[in-house]
Amino acid sequence: MSIPRITLVVGSETLLVDRAVLGVSAAARSADPSVQRSVIAASDENGAHELREATAPNLFGDGGVVVVTGIDAADDSLDRALREVVADVPDNVFLVLTHPGGMKGKSLLDAVKAAGAEVVDCAPVKRGKPTIEFLGKEFARHRRKVTGPAVVALYESIGQDLGLLAGAVSQLVSDVDAVPIDIDDVRDYFAGVADVSGFTIADAVWDRKYVEAMRLLRQAMMSSDPGRVGPMTVSSLASGLRSLVRVGGMPPGTAQGVIAKEAGVPPWKVEALRRQWARWSGDQRRLAAAVVSLADADGAVKGGVLEGSSLDTEQKLLTLEILVSRTAGH
Repeated sequence: MSIPRITLVVGSETLLVDRAVLGVSAAARSADPSVQRSVIAASDENGAHELREATAPNLFGDGGVVVVTGIDAADDSLDRALREVVADVPDNVFLVLTHPGGMKGKSLLDAVKAAGAEVVDCAPVKRGKPTIEFLGKEFARHRRKVTGPAVVALYESIGQDLGLLAGAVSQLVSDVDAVPIDIDDVRDYFAGVADVSGFTIADAVWDRKYVEAMRLLRQAMMSSDPGRVGPMTVSSLASGLRSLVRVGGMPPGTAQGVIAKEAGVPPWKVEALRRQWARWSGDQRRLAAAVVSLADADGAVKGGVLEGSSLDTEQKLLTLEILVSRTAGH
């Protein structure tokens, strides 16, 4: 396998960045076990000197993987040194540069791209469907089959942390022999262990299951970081509402695949959303009121939208409880 001389890792998703860097190192060492890896922080005032030292020819001709992290923070001297190295990378060097994304250091970023760097996209994975797709690929990496409901259940159990999600997949594929891995396997391992997710609460709310929604919310309040419960739940409620309205707005008889694409959800989720819409379609004034309540709660749980309106933790949790109670109640 040909290893690029320059790899540019762009994005701030830690798991993906680490994998990209380790991937180059592993490939280089597979080709030449004597390869050594050097890591240089671009924010280090000695970065330029360390880069020149790491990329200089050595007596033994040994190869090296030189990783420079956070090149958006490069000072003028490191900026010049990087431009010199990428313009003529030594034969024994594999250069890996990381950049968190954004406009800072864009000129250097463009110069590295122009030098022929292979760019690896490590942008943060968005909540919902993109993360569910990431999980599906994780199981595929392990060459294991998994059901759609099991993937979503795992996401709802663990949350948005990609590192924890990847670790959970590794545990499941290591310990579970069933083919495919299904929702019961996920529940056996993770139900009651991880925090109750906002998506689980949101499903209960839009199903208009008042008792279940309140039980899940209070469980989340007791088991999770109180500062995270509000934003997490309100965000999930808003996401669920958007999907619900999109499904409700589709003409009768629309194919499931079309609805799934329009709503941005897996095809198997469509039936659940249709059932939810059936519970709300005759009560659209209340649904409209829920939109307003969500908007108000979003500001409240994040610290308040007006000067002097900031709430303490207990007040935020009370606001959240009132929101869920009024929305899910009959």
